[in-house]
Amino acid sequence: MAKRSLADLASAFEQKTTSGGGDQNWKKFFNFWKAPTDSTSVVRFLPDLDEDNPMGFLVENLTHELVVNGKREKVACLRMYGEDCPICALSQKYYDEKDPDHNEALGKKYYRKKSYIGQVLVLETPVEHDAEQLVKLIDFGPAVFNQIQAAFKSGDLEEPPYELKGGYNFRIKKTKSGEYASYTTSNFSPKQTDVADDVIEAIELYDLKTFRTPKTSREQLETLLIADQTGASVPSGDDAAPAPAKARPAAAAPAPAAEDAAPAPAADGTKKLSVVEQLRLRQAQKAAAADAE
Repeated sequence: MAKRSLADLASAFEQKTTSGGGDQNWKKFFNFWKAPTDSTSVVRFLPDLDEDNPMGFLVENLTHELVVNGKREKVACLRMYGEDCPICALSQKYYDEKDPDHNEALGKKYYRKKSYIGQVLVLETPVEHDAEQLVKLIDFGPAVFNQIQAAFKSGDLEEPPYELKGGYNFRIKKTKSGEYASYTTSNFSPKQTDVADDVIEAIELYDLKTFRTPKTSREQLETLLIADQTGASVPSGDDAAPAPAKARPAAAAPAPAAEDAAPAPAADGTKKLSVVEQLRLRQAQKAAAADAE
């Protein structure tokens, strides 16, 4: 696939306003939110292993929170997997002022939560972390995403920020607004920088969509929703309701082709790959070699 242009990315991020899983995965995440107030963590976003991701370096994660068997559970919104979601339907029903069951508080309770998953190199931070884990996942909400989106709208970026040569570091600035943490002053550094060649050689990219909250079957989701509403218990173990279905990636809309996005041919007529494309190719070759063993 041709190198994704800055215009493609800007279009994908604009559309986000108009339009996972595994018990051990949490260890792979950078907990930037543990930083003290009035501090900054500097990270470098990396490209998604999936070259068809229209946003290039982030995926959206949509979830609902339910209380089941006295515990708060996070479940995937089925709309994220291209299906109708019964929890979204219930939320809309409660928000409808003409509905006899109108209840704005319950509408808000069942409304889907939105976050974004990416992967980064952690360059500077006051947060203790495993420095030997070079690539870390990161999960943040609309506050940080809006700052990233604003950067694309501003026209200040000359290259996609995740480019390994000529990209931009991102500064996560934690301040305080009232009683709560605020990240509204976070931004990209104004100066383009390169990732060192030895670091690039050590990078192993993640396929970000696989870290979205796993899909739950509609039958199981409805069972959990009823339990949340009524307080009924949900069996566990051998008597449990059907287990969540294996997560599958949501269908991605094809990105618009950019006329000037394709790398120039090399002198011998072969296609010259960008650094990001070389990294993805190297990883694909490693995976193929491992499968062949």
